[in-house]
Amino acid sequence: MSNLAAGQKVKIEVTFTTEDGTVVPASPPGEPLEMIIGEPCGFKPIDDALESISLGETVNKKLSPADAFGMPDPNLVMEIEKNMIQTDEELQVGMSMQMQTPEGQTMVAIIHQVTDTTVTVDANHPLAGEELDFKLTVVEAA
Repeated sequence: MSNLAAGQKVKIEVTFTTEDGTVVPASPPGEPLEMIIGEPCGFKPIDDALESISLGETVNKKLSPADAFGMPDPNLVMEIEKNMIQTDEELQVGMSMQMQTPEGQTMVAIIHQVTDTTVTVDANHPLAGEELDFKLTVVEAA
């Protein structure tokens, strides 16, 4: 049974481990995420884990792509005319960039290819399509 109550502020450490063993922290080391018990954070596995966890407890769970970051959407891989990108930096493969959707929302995309005239970007979450080991620990409660 949880010793945490709805509305209580907690700090959590979350990591994802890919099938090849790569560990991906949800926040920089030493900087746990702050959550409020009972307030949705937008990522269901975290919300579910916080419903019954206690201070100091760790939840480990295997997440399918559908339960994690979904499957890659081919419509989020785009080729953009290089002259449409406003930056002083040299565009390089692996670099991330912010883009605006036609609706005005900001999205982050990773550059996959750069030619003399075009840039191919992927706005899918980097862990989309991955089966992940999910680990969440409550490290502090207020």
